[in-house]
Amino acid sequence: MTIGFFSLAACDYWIGDAAATMPDQGSWQVLPMRAFLTNRDVRVEGMQLCTLARCGYDAALERFTATGEEAAALERALAQPRQLAAAIARPARPGSKTPPPQVVAENFGNGAWSGVHLAMTGGAKSRHVEGYAVSRRGPAGTTFIVLIAADAAVSKRLIIAATR
Repeated sequence: MTIGFFSLAACDYWIGDAAATMPDQGSWQVLPMRAFLTNRDVRVEGMQLCTLARCGYDAALERFTATGEEAAALERALAQPRQLAAAIARPARPGSKTPPPQVVAENFGNGAWSGVHLAMTGGAKSRHVEGYAVSRRGPAGTTFIVLIAADAAVSKRLIIAATR
């Protein structure tokens, strides 16, 4: 009986929840990211993934709420798009032969959500991805949404849907 109770209680951590209501909702796969998070100032609300085979595009979306210094540091990063782009463009390892990505960042907002839109090209295979990182303050902390997709039009449509 005790084992069954703990299994049910842990189920919420392993199954996960949808991060947002998205277009093609039935095709998105919910990932169990809460099971891997150890930072007490960050609460993952959900992470979703959709693949080219299921949705016609590749995209990933995460929604989490941060409090305290963790939230303040993330908000500062989003308020400085140029510095954020420079940090992302730094080589992963000193002396790496992989060219660093070219990153363009600009302010973005939708309703109460504000943050940045990032366009990144580079890496070993010179791939291109579009991303958004936005936040909204609330009584329980600051909620963040991070979205990455391979296509600019798709990423914009998805972030608009996620921030309604």
